[in-house]
Amino acid sequence: MAGKVANMVNRSGRYHARLVVPKDLRRIVDKTELRRPLDGDYRQAALKLLPDAVAQLQHKIALAA
Repeated sequence: MAGKVANMVNRSGRYHARLVVPKDLRRIVDKTELRRPLDGDYRQAALKLLPDAVAQLQHKIALAA
């Protein structure tokens, strides 16, 4: 699998799920983006964990709304 994957970033060899917080909720959340580590250095393992991590981040944003 080549190319970028939506909502996933690689920082210093570690993968993270990432969501941008909507502008109107940034004051409530006090952040511009939310990240969650994906427990692994390997892309394939991170891809398996990504959907659940994104759902958890979306739930946090929904609670702030």
